[in-house]
Amino acid sequence: MSAPRVMEGVRDKWDRTPLRVRLTAAVLVLVAGSLILISVSTILALHSYFLGTVDEELENQLLSWSPDTFDPENFEDDEATPGVRPEQYVFSVLYGEGNRFDRPTDRADYPVFDYDDLVAADGEAFTALSADGTTRWRVLGLSGAKVGTNDPDYDPEAHNLQADAYYVLSYKLAHFDKTVAGLVWVDLLIGAGVLAGLAAIGVGLVRASLSPLRQIENTAAMIAAGNYSRRVPEHDPATEVGRVGRAINSMLTKVEGALRAREWSEQRAHDSEERMREFIADASHELRTPLTSVRGYAELVRANPQMPEADRQHYIRQIEEAAKRMGLLVGDLLHLARLGQERPVETEPVDLAPLAHEAVTAHAVMAEDHEFSFTRAPGAATVVAADRARMRQVLDNLLSNALRHTPAGTHVRVELASEDGTVLLTVADDGPGMEQETADRVFERFFRSDAVVHPGSGLGLSIVAAIVKAHGGTVQVASRPGEGTAFTVRLAAEPADAPEDEAPA
Repeated sequence: MSAPRVMEGVRDKWDRTPLRVRLTAAVLVLVAGSLILISVSTILALHSYFLGTVDEELENQLLSWSPDTFDPENFEDDEATPGVRPEQYVFSVLYGEGNRFDRPTDRADYPVFDYDDLVAADGEAFTALSADGTTRWRVLGLSGAKVGTNDPDYDPEAHNLQADAYYVLSYKLAHFDKTVAGLVWVDLLIGAGVLAGLAAIGVGLVRASLSPLRQIENTAAMIAAGNYSRRVPEHDPATEVGRVGRAINSMLTKVEGALRAREWSEQRAHDSEERMREFIADASHELRTPLTSVRGYAELVRANPQMPEADRQHYIRQIEEAAKRMGLLVGDLLHLARLGQERPVETEPVDLAPLAHEAVTAHAVMAEDHEFSFTRAPGAATVVAADRARMRQVLDNLLSNALRHTPAGTHVRVELASEDGTVLLTVADDGPGMEQETADRVFERFFRSDAVVHPGSGLGLSIVAAIVKAHGGTVQVASRPGEGTAFTVRLAAEPADAPEDEAPA
């Protein structure tokens, strides 16, 4: 396998490794490298310092010893070399012809070196091994011309020292090697303990430090599952996690807004399509009856040319009534279609008090068999931002609905009040009321109760609901059988320039 493929495989495995494992491994590698560097530096410094001390001691011994000590005739004596510990030191003399003399003479681990090694060292200390290779020695050899030069009585000729001979003092490094080996083991054990403890602590710290990332991961999973309102927990913005969380929350807010807008647009298109289908179906159903009447009467008149004039005029009037009904129905449908487009309404400050008074007065004149009244709560706000003509249409439709569904003698009242910044317009009657099931559907297009027979198209209350919605308000109905019916319109109030006085009809 080629090196690039090996590196690519290692990189792939590294990329698939969890972040917490990579962080812990990286920290452990850095700490291990630091421990190794410290240990090696310490050992090398100790080694250099110790060897420097040994070299300095060997040089001082050779330069300060009396030349009498190195007399070859005394080499075979059993006396210990003055100033030298026999178990740590070996003194040697090497001549150019290859002869070598060592003291003490009973050592089995003499350092192995020759005359050429001393010549190559040129007065510098070097390390030599014993014959069996198990013992290291620090060796320093000086020529006869240099040995003892620190002695003021030094005289090479008087002491029979040869200038080309090398006088060598060797120091056994066994104790130093044991010390270094012990230090290495101590470093290894301490390093292993530090790495093990750091790994245990590091895993916990990394896991705790990455917990915000797990929260982000969980939040992303919830959002992917459809919970668009979830957000990443807030953290200190001075930290990287805090800044990332804030950026993600900002992004999620925009994404949620876009998703909500798309869902709303899709739902609106779907609702619009459904309304269009209902509109077409309802319009077709409502127009079918008058169209059938018109066609039937027209065919009857055309098929009977000898029909008496009185009958002919009767059928023509029936055709005209059906045409008028279709005209009103088409007008209401067009009006609902325009309101359904949700175009902005042109508004102006409108005081509902005089408007309601006018509507009540007009209907009281047309329906003398009903009782009408108008009241305004003292101090109630009555000015709203609205289209005056549309508000009059709302009042007329509600009043006409009350007249159409209540018997003669019913009391119809219109009330104006205000509550929490809204204007309340109530049109109520004490008629027979209606069932809850009927009340829940009164604002549907073309809805007619089976219990009531009337000539209406079923669009009046739908128009009321559409107009109120276009003005940002709401309309509600409250009714019970035998307790009458009350329609309440809520619109946002505006300050009135000239408040009207209470005007009962």
